[in-house]
Amino acid sequence: MAADQFVYFHGQPGSPDELSLVAAGRLPSGLFAPDRATDRPDLPLGGHLDHLTATVLARYPAGPIRLVGFSLGAVVAIEVALRIAGRDVRLDLVSPAAPLGLGDFLPDMAGGAVFGLAARGPGLFGLLTGVQGALARVAPGLLFGQIFAGAAGADAGLARDPAFQATIRRILAHGLAGGAKGYRREVLGYVAWAPERLSGLTHPVALWQGEADSWTPPAMARALAAALPGAPEVRTFPGLSHYSTLQAALPAIFAGGT
Repeated sequence: MAADQFVYFHGQPGSPDELSLVAAGRLPSGLFAPDRATDRPDLPLGGHLDHLTATVLARYPAGPIRLVGFSLGAVVAIEVALRIAGRDVRLDLVSPAAPLGLGDFLPDMAGGAVFGLAARGPGLFGLLTGVQGALARVAPGLLFGQIFAGAAGADAGLARDPAFQATIRRILAHGLAGGAKGYRREVLGYVAWAPERLSGLTHPVALWQGEADSWTPPAMARALAAALPGAPEVRTFPGLSHYSTLQAALPAIFAGGT
């Protein structure tokens, strides 16, 4: 049996640097993690998803492909999978974002106000990302503190760890400053993402969800699982939140876990 070929889709704001939260020795060789923050910012979302799919297929022209999507990267993983037919493709969605049309999630999401603003006023959302990008450049500690002020579960402990702080500050600076166009492209696409898109997904899916996640709450993962064909099981992690679930799930996924 051919070995899985892994593609990692980071969150937003995010970068492939998220993988540094997992010990390097536990990452599979040949892992492909496209940097969507800076990749082809000239393309609209649909064109960029087509471009990503073509890039994945060019890199892995044969054999099984395992798409791993974290947070908003789960949206990208699903959309790329929808564009791939006739191949052995599996999806692992970690702390996944679900279509907002599946439920009233925004009041329970730590970033709900940002997504609500993006849905109501794209122009104001653009201004907000400009302010966040400036903070990420000149006051990364302040921005980190604002974003993680309400960190829940094991993420609260991570937020006090200097190494984690340094990694997330780099990620925020990359995603909100240098990669702001890519970030805005995906957030604006996400808030308009139609739940009906899920019905066309025929590839097998595994979901990995922290029970204390305040960014993409457990209700969101349950609604996503119910809307997907085959109603995949949600693998839950008591006490873990957003990034702590990523740290727990990735080693198991890369080791071939289901």
